[in-house]
Amino acid sequence: MDLLFLIMVISLIVVLIVLSAYFSCSETAYTSMNPIRVKNLAYEGRKNAEKALKNYEDYEKLLTTALVGNNIVNVAISTLATMLCSELFGVMWGVIIATVLTATVILVFAEITPKTLAKRNAERYALRFAGSLRMVMTILAPILWAFMKLTNFLSRSAKNDSAEAPSFTEDELHVMIDEVTEEGALEHSEGELIKSAMQFDDIKVSEMYTPRSNMTIADIKADIEDLKTIFIESEYSRIPVYDKSVDRIIGAVHTKDFFSRYVRDENFTIEDVIMPVKFVPENTNIATLLSDMQKTHIQIAIVLDNFGRTLGLVTMEDILEELVGDIWDESDEAVYPINEEKDGGFTVPGEANIFEVMKRLGLEFIAGDFHGQSISAFISQAIDGIPKRGDAVDLGNSKIVVRSMKSRRVKEARIYPIMGEARCCLEKKEN
Repeated sequence: MDLLFLIMVISLIVVLIVLSAYFSCSETAYTSMNPIRVKNLAYEGRKNAEKALKNYEDYEKLLTTALVGNNIVNVAISTLATMLCSELFGVMWGVIIATVLTATVILVFAEITPKTLAKRNAERYALRFAGSLRMVMTILAPILWAFMKLTNFLSRSAKNDSAEAPSFTEDELHVMIDEVTEEGALEHSEGELIKSAMQFDDIKVSEMYTPRSNMTIADIKADIEDLKTIFIESEYSRIPVYDKSVDRIIGAVHTKDFFSRYVRDENFTIEDVIMPVKFVPENTNIATLLSDMQKTHIQIAIVLDNFGRTLGLVTMEDILEELVGDIWDESDEAVYPINEEKDGGFTVPGEANIFEVMKRLGLEFIAGDFHGQSISAFISQAIDGIPKRGDAVDLGNSKIVVRSMKSRRVKEARIYPIMGEARCCLEKKEN
């Protein structure tokens, strides 16, 4: 065999192997890529992101291109390798050697390696190959048209029987949020807020109203001094007012309106400071109720049964707490959330009082020369500088690790008890 011809054939085989790796890498990259992440890259103006999204939207054509191109190239490699080996080693041995060599080379260099790389860096390779793939799709358009027509014909019955499913179900989104939170891309509080927002539209008033037996109310004919006592003892900012019966709520009195009249020593009655409330059936959706309250600027809703009797009440604060958790005002004693994690740690806000948190976890805490209150301040003093994500403080019986930062303060930290008693102590507190 002529040496020049031999070099040309080997060079052509190498080029075809590179092309096979290209098609394999492209197929896996677009199969594995996260389209949401690529959309975000497109919003940021990343080069080729828009092209990658267009390719992904035309996924059927893209996949056909990769498979057709890969098969054409692999067949060409096998043919050239068989021809070359037959010339060098004879027909029988040439076929055997060519089969072993091509199978090994294609698997290692054109299948396993490029697909592994593309799987690990799907978005990067999707963007890198976006323009060239579009060009290949244009060149192979006639062949692709024939294959796609044949494929559509063969799969027509299955296509008609299958309904188009959504990209993600709500349960799948919950799992994704948990995984992203565990990876640290989302803070625990952010993940919980997203999940609360997803469930918010499914909650009915009947699931969260304050029952009538726990309501603090006042009679329309009550004395002003009696109403003053009710405000002081209950510490509520609004008191519902009834006429003759709890089933006849006629409005509510706001502490600001009441005491602004009271301190001026005006001669007034409850009727003079009463304001309207909303009346809603118990099956009302709280998302709808929140929207109505925002439009009407009414803060209290009275929940009624099917016969118009009072079941209880719901406030704007109650509804918002279903979404964002407990809301503390000046008169409330703040109790910061402690969330137990799968890795045995406990996630707490950075502004939480370190003495209260360690007490709730049943862990001894020796303050030493620390004169602050918050976990954020304690970590800053312990490391003698501005904390960053991953910084840890060893307390002997536990370790505090910075999970996230906001400006120069610790936003979230995770406490890992070295002893095993924290879990049971927390459970006793909660029960």
